[in-house]
Amino acid sequence: MLESQAPESAQKNINLKILSELKVILPPLSLQNEFADFVAQVDKSQLAIQKSLEELETLKKSLMQEYFG
Repeated sequence: MLESQAPESAQKNINLKILSELKVILPPLSLQNEFADFVAQVDKSQLAIQKSLEELETLKKSLMQEYFG
């Protein structure tokens, strides 16, 4: 989108006039905060799952060592 608005030259650039004419859709702050909270919860869950996987891998190695030397 920006590339089509850039003036033709050896190196394309975007000037302030072009940028000021762009319409940027910005969700309401409440929705932005809700999304940020959701992402934080997903990250927290991901860390908990990763920790569980590491603990299970340690347990598996321990059992393999115990049963099969």
